[in-house]
Amino acid sequence: MTTTVGSILAVLLAGAAYAAAVLRRNRRLVRPPILGVDGAPLRGRTFTFSDGETVDYVDVGPTDDPASGDGHASAVSALFLVPGADGMKETFRYQVPALARRHRVICASLRERFAPDDTLDRMVDDVAELASAAGLERFVLLGQSLGGSIAMRFAVRDPERATGLVLANTLARIGYEHVGLNRALLTPLAMFTTRYLPTALGRAMARLWSRLDVWIYDSSPGGERVVDYALWTGPRTVPSSVSSARVARLKKVDLRPQLPAIRAPTLVLKGPRDHYVPPAWSHEIASLVPGARYEEVPGTGHCSHVSMPGSFNRRLSRWLEAVARREAGAGASDGPNSPGIPGSPRLESEVCE
Repeated sequence: MTTTVGSILAVLLAGAAYAAAVLRRNRRLVRPPILGVDGAPLRGRTFTFSDGETVDYVDVGPTDDPASGDGHASAVSALFLVPGADGMKETFRYQVPALARRHRVICASLRERFAPDDTLDRMVDDVAELASAAGLERFVLLGQSLGGSIAMRFAVRDPERATGLVLANTLARIGYEHVGLNRALLTPLAMFTTRYLPTALGRAMARLWSRLDVWIYDSSPGGERVVDYALWTGPRTVPSSVSSARVARLKKVDLRPQLPAIRAPTLVLKGPRDHYVPPAWSHEIASLVPGARYEEVPGTGHCSHVSMPGSFNRRLSRWLEAVARREAGAGASDGPNSPGIPGSPRLESEVCE
């Protein structure tokens, strides 16, 4: 009996020591930086909200690269990028340098701390507060996953400030009716192996999850980028309690009844292999937002902006140019949600990146 108790205690102590070592490793991970259009890491900034919470962000624009072209910025002059539940600005490291050639781009991490009575609107307030401090009165919001939920709510609350919405693999409410038993079991396991296994073993498991299209993984040609993202940028570097606190704010609300009130031009970008936030949810959002345009990034899953950034960015840039033409008075028939705007995925071949 004494031997059994001793063995159990030894296992528990070894497990606790391993967990502590893994958490220490994760805290020490250095995320790959966001680069400017010149290839150099952007200078990070910090901003403190009215309640004392501080976030990091980058603010970059076309004038920061004299060699970027003719120096003429698009009529859509400003974009605010909102990350998903993991909340780190580096999730858009493939978008910022591409967008900054033609636009001013602000990309901020999400807050980590909440008051007990904070709702989803706390993160919406954060967007408004930082944008105002940066001198942005009107801008396009690009939201990934939970970031799209924040963007939609912002467009409902502050319609005069939202000149456009780009909703990437986003959701208007949280539900689990699409999750079968296998995925209900595999998704938590994929999360665990990503965060807590040694890197080499975690990478091997991530490749398995990619073949099965589990969680944020997919087997697109750029699926290895998602693996690298998960190990060095995303879930490993953010405590699960922090991302869960952000998601908990969306669990309390269903945005669908509010979506018909959105008046901003809207592009819904979707990875068809996304089983985490299924395509049906994006189709539903596109059907509820008046005039919204739906496009797929072929072969991708929940992290289209990471796995196939070239395809993602091309669709985004074409739509932004359409918005710019409409802002410049090109005519309603050439609006951003018009079927006449080029760039439907059905009409072009996909390039493996």
